[in-house]
Amino acid sequence: MKETNKWLSLIIVLVAPLLSVIDVYIVNMALPEIKQQYLTSDSNTELVISSYLLGYCVFLITGGRAGDFFGRKKIFIIGMLSFTITSALCGYADTILQLILFRFFQGVAAAFMIPQTLTIIQVTFREAKERNLAFGFFGITLGIASILGQFLGGYFVAHHYIEESWRLIFLINVPFGLVTVVLSLFFLQETSLHKEGKFDMLGVLLLTIALGSLIYGLTLVPEQGLSLLVLFLLFLSGILLCLFWKNQKKKTQQQSSPLMNTNLFKIKS
Repeated sequence: MKETNKWLSLIIVLVAPLLSVIDVYIVNMALPEIKQQYLTSDSNTELVISSYLLGYCVFLITGGRAGDFFGRKKIFIIGMLSFTITSALCGYADTILQLILFRFFQGVAAAFMIPQTLTIIQVTFREAKERNLAFGFFGITLGIASILGQFLGGYFVAHHYIEESWRLIFLINVPFGLVTVVLSLFFLQETSLHKEGKFDMLGVLLLTIALGSLIYGLTLVPEQGLSLLVLFLLFLSGILLCLFWKNQKKKTQQQSSPLMNTNLFKIKS
């Protein structure tokens, strides 16, 4: 890859961590406005944040594996386009439940973008010094995004450019997302695929339900305490995580393309 294209590719893929981290912090500043807009409870307001993190955490491993299997450029573009669309849906949500649901899928989209960013950096920058520099820019991007998110959240809430100006915290993603999709189509190069075996759908299902039950259960604790529903969700997540581990360990031993290679945990470093 040409030197110029290499660094241009870096700029393009760094938009993913920039937008995804901004969207964690930007919502914090708008929560009072969102609660007042929908006349909703504190737990529903909190779910606007935690549903995004839920979607992100649950599908992060799946997103990484999808890039290996289907192509990192392809999954990056699909993830960025999905993030852009769900951001627009969040901005136009009519009810708090719609906003929570769209935020969940926005988190899922982020989970498919971020692993591709890391892998594209890894395979694009072969030389150690350049790779370290590229990952340094990745870290800087995360720091800038956390600060920028809080600033923009307060800015859009305080300045009423439109009625219900808090909606701009989501709509601001749309132009950046669309531009990134177009640039990705022309300037990103597809990486080599790893299609050995089948995509581990059972692993995806077990991990999704297990982590979903765990995170949603923990989200309910401040409001419901250790209620029967919370205890059931936590118990279910424990059982499913054990099943997931045994399933992945067996597939690793059989070399049948597990979602998570358990041999990685034998590397102490």
